[in-house]
Amino acid sequence: MRLLWLLPCLVGCNDTSSPPDAPAIAVDSTMGACAAVGDCPCFTNYDCPPTHACVSQDPSGTMVSCVPGPRGTGAAGVPCTGEADCASALCVDDATGGRRCSDVCTSSATCPPELPRCLAALGICARAL
Repeated sequence: MRLLWLLPCLVGCNDTSSPPDAPAIAVDSTMGACAAVGDCPCFTNYDCPPTHACVSQDPSGTMVSCVPGPRGTGAAGVPCTGEADCASALCVDDATGGRRCSDVCTSSATCPPELPRCLAALGICARAL
């Protein structure tokens, strides 16, 4: 499972489909976008070019990067089994022992009822305590 830690998006990351609460990402258009695994670290799919998905590259979850391929489509709050199920690439534990797609947030008001708390340190929706 991917560790929940923030990675800065390196040069070449660019996705125009980020939600309104997603942080702005600086892009240097002179560099190639995520040419090889590890070239473009990410935290969510919003950190990747639209043709890439944010994927854990190792079992420990310490290497997470944009890789070519389809993204998940699950909206925040729907059940998931892993990052590939979610539009955001964030699948977190819920309050009932299952897992749900999360999303980026700046306040709890933007989180779904199934994950009603915005973890300010990570900027993602999480289960209630």
